Amino acid sequence: MRADARPSLSLIALSYLADLRQWIGRLVTGYALACGSVLFGAVSLLVAIGIGVAAAFHALELRYGIWIAYAALAGVFLLLGLLGLGTGRVMLGRPAPAAPRPSRQVDMLKRAIAVPVAARLIATSRAGINADPTTQVLAAAAVVMLVGWLAASRSNRPRDVI
Repeated sequence: MRADARPSLSLIALSYLADLRQWIGRLVTGYALACGSVLFGAVSLLVAIGIGVAAAFHALELRYGIWIAYAALAGVFLLLGLLGLGTGRVMLGRPAPAAPRPSRQVDMLKRAIAVPVAARLIATSRAGINADPTTQVLAAAAVVMLVGWLAASRSNRPRDVI
């Protein structure tokens, strides 16, 4: 965007909607991964129960033969199932990320308001229009307040915000 271009309100709103869309995408992706992990854990747990029942049946039938392998395999699936369920539970238990704040759009709105006002003040002072001294002092105070407002809003913003 050019330095002298003024962003319109629709561009600012579209920019915020794009940020909101990215936030929703990350939120949905996180929940989809968590649900997939829980589903994988539940299926693994069912497989472990099935293999464990088969192994227990054969172990009792043959009294400690080759079927101990079934028990070991069921133990592996049991551990995988519990690990998947635990991971999914932890992922679902995390707090949701905060909704994006429109700070970038507020800065754009400040510039959209400040630049025309400052340009108009500079243009009227260069055009040779002589205003009374009170109006000149008020205009200078307005420009100083505007520059101070912009500087203060920039200093309060976290450094990692683009």
